[in-house]
Amino acid sequence: MSKMAVIGTGYVGLTTGACFAHLGHDVVCADIDAAKVDMLNAGQIPILEPGLDEIVSDAVKAGKLRFVLGAAVAAAGCEFAYLCVPTPQGDDGRADLTYVEQAAREIAPHLPSEAIVVNKSTVPVGSTHVVERAMQRPDVSVVSNPEFLREGSAVHDFMHPDRIVIGTEDRSAAMRVSSLFLGVSAPLIVTDPASAETIKYAANSFLATKISFVNAIAAVCEAVGADVNDVVLGPGSATGSCSRAPAGAEAAFPRTHGRWCGSPRTPATSSTSCAASSTSTRSSSNASPTRFKHRSVANCPA
Repeated sequence: MSKMAVIGTGYVGLTTGACFAHLGHDVVCADIDAAKVDMLNAGQIPILEPGLDEIVSDAVKAGKLRFVLGAAVAAAGCEFAYLCVPTPQGDDGRADLTYVEQAAREIAPHLPSEAIVVNKSTVPVGSTHVVERAMQRPDVSVVSNPEFLREGSAVHDFMHPDRIVIGTEDRSAAMRVSSLFLGVSAPLIVTDPASAETIKYAANSFLATKISFVNAIAAVCEAVGADVNDVVLGPGSATGSCSRAPAGAEAAFPRTHGRWCGSPRTPATSSTSCAASSTSTRSSSNASPTRFKHRSVANCPA
């Protein structure tokens, strides 16, 4: 198993670090807040996420997970460093990469040769090059591995993802990052960094589109007296992707006054809400591998 550093213990960082530790890796999570580090080492979880407190507690007891103050301490001697820091939206609407660049500069002198730095934060297209310039370490690879976690089911989404996306031009780095997910069964998409970063934005936008579409269909159903729960099953059934009713559309999009509600995080934040509707096109881990030009989609080995 690998020695990993996770920079940032917010919603994405804490979930990522705890889940990788649960998979058997040795993980050190870093934060700049001393009080938060002490709280986490004491087993107190600052966010409410089903299952997270249990896997954090188990990993800490097993010696697979610990929390330290400062990114440099976590990065020393690590094989992989995951950047999970905030990218807040600025006044002009752009993502502020200040924290990403600061973290990259801080860990750069402490990374061993051949280490891999992974962008997990939601970042603009081209951010892998921003990290490379900030570090000035040509012997260290920078890879994009966007997250697709929903609040309230982040642990489940990490352990049972719809897909794992890895963006890099370095085939060796792609293989090494994919090996971190051994034990997770999901389609694996290996592409270039710009495409991986764009996939994150496309996923956010597609979710918003699905929510808007279902809201529109709900309005039509309300006007004509149709049952929206049945109507939204129809398009899926026509393509053979839905042979029986799912757990319930309302579980994915709670209905309020005839509308289905959902709120994906904006692309400038550090994670996303990926609620799946009953018309979702979630990929099956048993799906046949698909070829996109010279990029590959395959199943991640369990």
